[in-house]
Amino acid sequence: MKNYFNDSPIESSEDDQYGVAPFATALAKSILNIEEPIGTTIALNGPWGSGKSSAVNLIRSALNDANDPRLVVAEFKCWWYRGEEALALAFLQNLNAVLGSTLKNKVKDLVPRLGRGILQAGPIIGPAIALTPAGPLAGLIGGAFDFAKRFFPGGDTLETTFQKLAEVLAEQDRRFLVVIDDLDRLSPDEALAIFRLIKSVGRLPNVMYLVVFDRQLAEKAVSESYPSEGPHFLEKIIQAGFELPAPLPTDLNNAVLASISEICGSPDEDQIVRFMNVFYDVIAPFVTSPRHVSRLQNAMSVTWPAIAGDVNSADFVALETLRLYEPGLFSAIKSNKQLVCGTQGQGDVNGNDQSRFDVFLRVVPEDRHELARTALQRLFPRLENIGYTGEWVSEWSSERRVCVEAHFDTYFRLSLSDEVLSAAQIDEIIDKAEDQNFIQSAFREASKVERRTGQSMVPVYLDELTTNGRRVEKAKVEPLLSALFEIHDEIDQQKDDERGFMAMVNTSLRYHWLIRRLTRDRFTIQERTEVYLEATKNAALGWLVDFVSSARGDYQEREGRQPTREEDCLTTEAALPELSDRALNAIRSAAGEGTLLGHPDLLYILHRWVDFLDNDPSEVRAWTDALLAEPKGLVTLAQAMTGESWSMGMGGFGSLGDRVSKRSVTAQIRDDTDIIDTTSFHEALEAVRDNEALNDEEREIVRVFLEAWDRQRRGGDD
Repeated sequence: MKNYFNDSPIESSEDDQYGVAPFATALAKSILNIEEPIGTTIALNGPWGSGKSSAVNLIRSALNDANDPRLVVAEFKCWWYRGEEALALAFLQNLNAVLGSTLKNKVKDLVPRLGRGILQAGPIIGPAIALTPAGPLAGLIGGAFDFAKRFFPGGDTLETTFQKLAEVLAEQDRRFLVVIDDLDRLSPDEALAIFRLIKSVGRLPNVMYLVVFDRQLAEKAVSESYPSEGPHFLEKIIQAGFELPAPLPTDLNNAVLASISEICGSPDEDQIVRFMNVFYDVIAPFVTSPRHVSRLQNAMSVTWPAIAGDVNSADFVALETLRLYEPGLFSAIKSNKQLVCGTQGQGDVNGNDQSRFDVFLRVVPEDRHELARTALQRLFPRLENIGYTGEWVSEWSSERRVCVEAHFDTYFRLSLSDEVLSAAQIDEIIDKAEDQNFIQSAFREASKVERRTGQSMVPVYLDELTTNGRRVEKAKVEPLLSALFEIHDEIDQQKDDERGFMAMVNTSLRYHWLIRRLTRDRFTIQERTEVYLEATKNAALGWLVDFVSSARGDYQEREGRQPTREEDCLTTEAALPELSDRALNAIRSAAGEGTLLGHPDLLYILHRWVDFLDNDPSEVRAWTDALLAEPKGLVTLAQAMTGESWSMGMGGFGSLGDRVSKRSVTAQIRDDTDIIDTTSFHEALEAVRDNEALNDEEREIVRVFLEAWDRQRRGGDD
């Protein structure tokens, strides 16, 4: 099988699948015909993924084939550098290398001297290298004349150095072409810096530039930095611009079909019609650039081998396409198996009722709704306006289609994403569930990995383990839970907490989902109790307190809630005293050792301390009262009780609502709280607000908390 992971641009016309070679050859001829350029700049424009870098390689190949001894071609890899100063230095170093390798002593020290002078100008460089009618360095010299004299006492000024370099180049019977690709990888400010450098120090006789970028992105950057210039900014720099011709849909389709054939094989003859229907209605509309083709190739080459033979190739490629290019719809499908599999049920809406698509279309831009509806109906006959009988399901099942519930999960469990683990990883965790060292090591490593969302891999591991929990042998459940309970606080990170309407979901809640998945309907309540009593012996403090609180809560009566059936409780009621004592001893031990104060869940633990003592706050108050005389302890308490909330103005009565949420700092304390003497606490905080024993950060923590608390007392917080 071909290795598609190399997403590099093509190097020669033999690899040209999209008809770019004739365009590249024509542009190369245009470059060869430019006589006596003076910083002449040619632009090659094209959107992301359109194949610009491949076109550049073909242009260079055509220039090499021309074998013109008077043309020297070099490349400036601008995306290797970050920051305007680094780019300016690299640009000048590149220019020096290009000219020096050919002209030797004729330009010796000229470019370095020019670069040294400009870079030493420091902050002047930004506005100085602007577009000025008086000459490329007029802005710099005009604004830094004294500066130049200071750095070149008795020597050449920047303007003189630049003029000497220009005179040397003007005498040459050679032209120098500098290719600047991948401008799209730079930040807007960095990209604009390149344009300014080309127009200023790069505006030299017999020097040309081929600049490759997305014009729309460049014009957007210009409009933000130079709103009065508009498109004129680029027009003053670029003498000739060429749009990369878009590949023909036929060429793109052929490239995708060839890849599918090589990776997945050809469909059976009786499946060709449906395969092509799915291809044209679901796959082809999303593959509109060479980069799209390469990305789909790479994805298929990874995911297909793991499930080859277990899925229908048409459905597989269609879902991979949606995963890459319509991820919201893909996720909606994945989350709504009960709405798409099988045939229409008694509770389904009428086939003429378009509301059956609502749950899927709400995550799809409106201009793609029709495309999404067609894709859904191609993949899931249940959503068509046709009544299929149950006999169809047997046929679909024989084809292993995604619309059959028995095959549905196969399409999603191995999707190439940072949201899932490979089958091999899952199998290893299941097989080694009783190996506590392995489990703890795996989860510790997962906590160190950062996903694109900013979260670690811990939620992914917990979710996958929950999904596959029933596969863990009963004998392995207790050692697995013991291992996880012991490291809970270590892998419980705030960055793994969900946001928005899922804000309640965190590592602790995922633990609860997991333990119920592992034990419910598999263990009697007595068996579960024995498992949990053993697993909590060495449990981390935060999780132990959380678990015991949940176990106690199962038996506590609450207004408006039916009592929990015993078979649904975590443990027997008889085990609660032992569990409560275990949690209390852990809290007291942490308090005595001094580790409780630094616990991330300090406030929660303090409240549970009171709960576990049947609402007797005396122990907690004794501990918090002792902290009131310690400035550092006060800071920690203030920080633990500082929270935040997010709100949005809804608008109305003719006013617009907010487009973004507003963050508010809140005080997580009430004057009637039983965990601390609030009057003494407030007075102590006021006393240390300006205490020199605290650093600026600590004083700020106290100030912010006091302001939030006082605002709450005035009724500013709910």
